Amino acid sequence: MRAILSALLALGLSGALHAAPAAVDPVQALLEQARLWQSLGRPLEAQQALDKLQRIHAAKPEDKAEALTLQALVQVQQRQDQQAQKTLAQLRKLYPGYAGIARVEQLRRVMGPDRNKLLTARSLFNSGKYEQAYAAFNELYQGPPPAGALELEYWQLVARLPNGGWARSQAALKKLIQQSPSNHRNRLALIGIQLLRPPLPPQAFAELKALSQFADSRSEALSLWRRALQQADMPQDAYLAYLRAAPDDEQIRSRLDALQEGRRKQRELLADPAYRALLAADKQLDANQLAAAEKSLQLAAGRYGNQPQYLKSLGRLREKQGRYVDAAASYRQAGQAGDDGWRRRVADAQLAETLAQARAAIQAGQWQAARALLDQAGKSQPASVDVLLADAEWQAGQKRADKARRLYRQALDRKPDSGQALAGLLRGYLDASQYAEADQMLRALPQRQQRALGASYLSARAEVERELGDRLLVQGQLPQALRHLQRAVDLQPQNVWNRFALANAWLAAEDADKGGAVLSQLADAPAASPESLYAYALFQAKRDENRAALATLQRVPQPARSEGMAELQRRVWLRETMRLADARLALGRAAEARRGLQDAERRMRGDPERLSELAQAWLRAGDAGHARQLLMSQYLEQPSTDNELAYADLLLDLGDAAAAEPLLAAASQTRQDMSEGQRQKLAELQATLATAQADQARQAGDDAGAQAILSQALANAPQDARLQRRLADYDMEAGRWDAARERLRQVLSGNPDDDEAQLQLVDVHIKTGNRISAGQGIDQLLRDKPGRSLDFRLRVMTRLGDVGDTARLDREISSLLAQNVKSPGLMGQAARRARQKDQPEQALAWYRAGFAPASAMATVGDAGQRQPLRPVPAEPAQQESLHEEYAELLDARSVKIWQGLDLTYRSAENGTPGQSQMTMWQAPLLVELPAPREGKYFLRADAASIRAGSLDNSAGNDYALQRFGSVAACAALAGNSVQSCAGRFGAQSAQGVDLGLGYQNDQWRLDIGSTPQNFPVSNVIGGIRYSDSISILNYKLEASRRPVTSSLLSYAGVRDAYTGQTWGGVVATGVGGSLGYDKGGRFGAWSNFAYQQLTGENVADNRKVTVMGGVYWRLLKEPTRQLTLGVNSINFWFQKNLGEFTFGQGGYYSPQRYNSLSIPLGYAARNERWSWTGRASVSVSSAREAAEPFYPTRPDLQAQAGNPYVSASAGPGWGVSLSGAFEYQMTPRLALGGMLEYQHSQYYQPGRGLLYLRYQPDGASLTLPFPVEPLQPYSSF
Repeated sequence: MRAILSALLALGLSGALHAAPAAVDPVQALLEQARLWQSLGRPLEAQQALDKLQRIHAAKPEDKAEALTLQALVQVQQRQDQQAQKTLAQLRKLYPGYAGIARVEQLRRVMGPDRNKLLTARSLFNSGKYEQAYAAFNELYQGPPPAGALELEYWQLVARLPNGGWARSQAALKKLIQQSPSNHRNRLALIGIQLLRPPLPPQAFAELKALSQFADSRSEALSLWRRALQQADMPQDAYLAYLRAAPDDEQIRSRLDALQEGRRKQRELLADPAYRALLAADKQLDANQLAAAEKSLQLAAGRYGNQPQYLKSLGRLREKQGRYVDAAASYRQAGQAGDDGWRRRVADAQLAETLAQARAAIQAGQWQAARALLDQAGKSQPASVDVLLADAEWQAGQKRADKARRLYRQALDRKPDSGQALAGLLRGYLDASQYAEADQMLRALPQRQQRALGASYLSARAEVERELGDRLLVQGQLPQALRHLQRAVDLQPQNVWNRFALANAWLAAEDADKGGAVLSQLADAPAASPESLYAYALFQAKRDENRAALATLQRVPQPARSEGMAELQRRVWLRETMRLADARLALGRAAEARRGLQDAERRMRGDPERLSELAQAWLRAGDAGHARQLLMSQYLEQPSTDNELAYADLLLDLGDAAAAEPLLAAASQTRQDMSEGQRQKLAELQATLATAQADQARQAGDDAGAQAILSQALANAPQDARLQRRLADYDMEAGRWDAARERLRQVLSGNPDDDEAQLQLVDVHIKTGNRISAGQGIDQLLRDKPGRSLDFRLRVMTRLGDVGDTARLDREISSLLAQNVKSPGLMGQAARRARQKDQPEQALAWYRAGFAPASAMATVGDAGQRQPLRPVPAEPAQQESLHEEYAELLDARSVKIWQGLDLTYRSAENGTPGQSQMTMWQAPLLVELPAPREGKYFLRADAASIRAGSLDNSAGNDYALQRFGSVAACAALAGNSVQSCAGRFGAQSAQGVDLGLGYQNDQWRLDIGSTPQNFPVSNVIGGIRYSDSISILNYKLEASRRPVTSSLLSYAGVRDAYTGQTWGGVVATGVGGSLGYDKGGRFGAWSNFAYQQLTGENVADNRKVTVMGGVYWRLLKEPTRQLTLGVNSINFWFQKNLGEFTFGQGGYYSPQRYNSLSIPLGYAARNERWSWTGRASVSVSSAREAAEPFYPTRPDLQAQAGNPYVSASAGPGWGVSLSGAFEYQMTPRLALGGMLEYQHSQYYQPGRGLLYLRYQPDGASLTLPFPVEPLQPYSSF
């Protein structure tokens, strides 16, 4: 009784402590006491509380109803069934519908008719059949369990259920504690549940300490406390507090002593670097940091090499490394050292070895060997999930999809959290393109299994979305693809490769900025993972943002750089270095370009693929010999298939098909041993070889042979579209439009997606004037389609201009600009359209927008060498063509002032004094000003001074004297002599200034001017010229009136001393043109033709027909050097022979027939500041001159002189000519140029020299012209 009173007192105090500050309601207090005693199974104490409650008449009806409920429950507990039934009847009568009625009925049923069910459920619980027990209890209670001991029993069971039962039971007990804080059993039950998953949380120890203070809970609290201390090592304070409450517990005291001793030893061990390394190795193995774990175990081996922990860790490492035999040996040693689980580990390692061998056999296609190994593994461990997974792989490899799927499903059933089983099962659906089924399968997995799979489940969901997005992307359904790929990213925000797929889809949608933003979300983080940086760098490299890619890769810590990262860094660094070399070559900085390539060559030594790229760069640098030696050495040192194909590829680029042919023939013999990529490369090179051989045949004039070569190659590779497209090229070049059209249609019938063939067909339509079909083809090629690059789209857009649809072209450009597409090609097109609209300032702005921002000296690293490479100079090569066009436009918009001094000289030895002898000084002044349509206005003012010397009036020179002016007619009169008549002529000279102005652009040149007004004869001169191209030919048409500057007589005119009249000042008025072929390759051709009327003051009229032509070969064609050899034929015919200097003659060479054949050899070169050209030529000729009267315009003088005639002549001749020109950029604004020219033939050896300055106030925007284009006097237009 004393114990009961103390308990009641304690309960009352406990209740008071938890009560609200308001006054205690005695009714509620007594109800709470009754509930407490009833739940504790102490009916007598409960009945006492209820008796007191009955004496309180002021109780509310609901309180009275609750009191009756508790009364009935107490009676049931005391097995007073009749009393309980009466109380229940009273409760129903007085308070019908009260919730307590059901509680009483439930407890009566459980304690009465259904008691056996209760015992059965408890039996299942006690035997560990928790799920069956849970079902039995739920069937018994048919709702919440009865309050009290039965309720606590129920939640103890729930705590042992999987899938959240432990958390659910804790939540329920915490709610009970909140409702009845003074119920110690509820609080002890909660701690008991927490002990199911040790260690006990620290706050629970405070609760146990408090509960140990109460008599009714002390014993159970100390028991739970003791159990918690024995389950796991706890903080020292928990042991000490317990021992203060139970000082006689020697077992716990011994455990505390052992714990303290163990911690002391642990502190000593942790002070040992070798032990810390041993601990670190386990963590590193968990994180798959195998290299770090290897180093840690090497450090620990000296002191702990014979201990089980070390040997187990070493076995784990070897197993992860695939060294299963070594792993098993380590596990056996661990067993000898005392490890109990060594047999299981050895068996697992042996199984892993067998499965690894089976998978290797599967990869090698050795299916029978793999099957035998799998059967062996299955016998050793029939229940192994790993065996099922490997067997499923074998079945999948045998195309037995259904059986593989069943095995994966079986593995997933055995191990519901197996991500590998789920991935294999999913792969079967995806390989069959069963995306809906895959999604359905994933969604059908139970929630608990989804949670157990965790990240593997989300990865599977994301993989379905990604695969479907990739497929839609290939099908050209961009919006849908973007939607699914975005879902993949949402499911796995940290999966960088899902982001990479989405970024590439945005790139295909021509919104590269969005794609970059998707990847930069991870890559821009301060602690970005190496993988995210790698993916971002790959994307940047794909966008040709080489510098940005290098900067991104540089952020990857060196120890974390993979081989793929190293390869990407080397590739991108080399790509940028080669572009810089190309840019420097374009600017004439060849030495710098070569040094950069040599440096790259040293760094790429041993990398065949990179050296092959470098060989192409050397080709562009003009050093074909170095490129050839580089790959030949590589092939001889390492005669692999890749090196053999790379060398053959280079030889074909060099045009040496004969040397490439045996290499490709040898490679064909090993075709069966090649990889698929190598076989594809071989086929491409064989097609290139056939194309090269066909081209050689065509150049030799054997069109039929060329067709036969390609046809034979096509017969060997009928699916090779390149060969068919090349044959179509031949047809187009030959104007066989129908044949080209039919061939391209055949290509497209076999491969409708061949965009290059589609574009060729568009070109055929354009050339044949079928603009409707061309427009339809352009429309099709401008539609969105995966794989079509922006560059290809821009190429198609140029055809819009060819068909005259400039409005559509403008819309396409505007559309891309509105999408914020940043492409040098696009900016170039926008600039060119602005130029076509005569909007030069807008064009300059577009060019500037296309330039990539120059970075400072960005340091880039070589991940392959793990050391930084040298800085890449700031100017990238990406916008080379833009820079060139920009410079050209700036040049067209700039002011230029030329001033020169030109000397043409024909000495007395090579000319007759006073007649054909000539010293002509000219000081050409040219001012060029910007004009509309990218043209220029030019102003000419060329001072000229011509001297022919004085007639040689000595005796014995009558023959020459009579051939000037009217000397022969004068001397025929009585009293006159040849010397006296010739003496009237003084020194022959003339001075003045040529004036002219005009306009010129790429197509038109118009000018008007005059020969010097101070000349004895002054003429208005000028002309108009139009230049354009048709197909592969370029042409010019011209109408002009130009001075004939062969002599002082023909250019300036002379006053005749005898007649007092002036004659000479010849001009050639007529039309002409030229037609040529030059596509910038090795071969070119040219031709000129003209018809002219030659007139002069008191000079007989004449007519001239000119036909000239030639071919040339560029024997050497490099960015900074060029060597050209040609064959030229010059032919002209004059109506009259007016080459003499008598009155009425013209003083210019005018044979009735002239034919010559010459072989010129020209060389041109340049560097950063110089450009120079040299030319030499040898020729043979044949000419015929008719007899002509001395005075063709004055019959009277002709008769007076005795009707003299210039003798007819005919015969062969020969000649040699040498010339050279140079320009030197003295400052950015000032250039110096010059030219020397010398001709030597049997009767004609003139020479010419020129020096000039060119001044540009805004500075030169273009490099020096190559070859040199010297300043020409206006008289030589």
